[in-house]
Amino acid sequence: MLKRILRPTNRRTRWIVGIFLAGLFCIQCTRTEAFRESQHIIAISGQDLGQVAPDAAAELQDLARRDQIALLERCLENYEANYQDFTCTFIKQEMIHGSLKPEQEIAVKHMAAPFSVAMEWTVNAPVADRILYVEGKYGDQMLARPKSPLLQALVGGHVSRPPDGPEAMKNTLRPVNLFGFGRGLKSLIQVYKKAQQAGDLKTGVGEYAEVAGQQCLVLIRYLPPKADYPAQKTVTYIDLTHMVPICIEGYDWDENLMCRYIYKDVKFNTGLSADDFLPEANGMTSK
Repeated sequence: MLKRILRPTNRRTRWIVGIFLAGLFCIQCTRTEAFRESQHIIAISGQDLGQVAPDAAAELQDLARRDQIALLERCLENYEANYQDFTCTFIKQEMIHGSLKPEQEIAVKHMAAPFSVAMEWTVNAPVADRILYVEGKYGDQMLARPKSPLLQALVGGHVSRPPDGPEAMKNTLRPVNLFGFGRGLKSLIQVYKKAQQAGDLKTGVGEYAEVAGQQCLVLIRYLPPKADYPAQKTVTYIDLTHMVPICIEGYDWDENLMCRYIYKDVKFNTGLSADDFLPEANGMTSK
């Protein structure tokens, strides 16, 4: 009888595990833990630039002062024209329900078409330590592998959840189906244009910074306290070599850090294929 109840295909077991996972998601989000500031960002001056020609950096800085939307659109055009996939270590820290969580580190594979993301947590994994999402596959569901080996056995390796459903969003500010440079740039540009049309947009340009070893131009966006704006201040670090937002920070209207996303050790056009985004290629099948 017990063997029958614990069988991975048992509908009741999957329902119970789903409830259990939902509870664990809540626990993960409300737990208070010590955190430290990111050590990956270093301010530098224009004289310290060595990865990019000074004239090219100055031209981009001038465009940023005149029209940050135009600069971000140039970045998006460059990204879509030149990059098909990438791997990286993704470092994220977010404020969830008023509590700033510790930094997480995630090994990521991403392919542009079809839009595919595979994530494996290496530091501070939440309840699920692996996530797989391929647009148009698996019923457009996100596959998540529970961190607990017992739960993995109960569910046959993974569970399926909507990528932007309530359960997933209890543990993040940004769903997996919006991950990456392309969709990140589109989201940035959309808010910039909305604020510009409303007369709310204020921008600034920092000097330069080194983020995870990459030299960047710093863009700053300020927005008034409106419910449909994501942050009071958004700081975007544009990698001057690859023209991508390698780091984005958001601050609320009390100047508290809301989120920080860093792409570290990025390798573009690695030759990823659909085979790299199968459940069995990402440790999501039962043993």
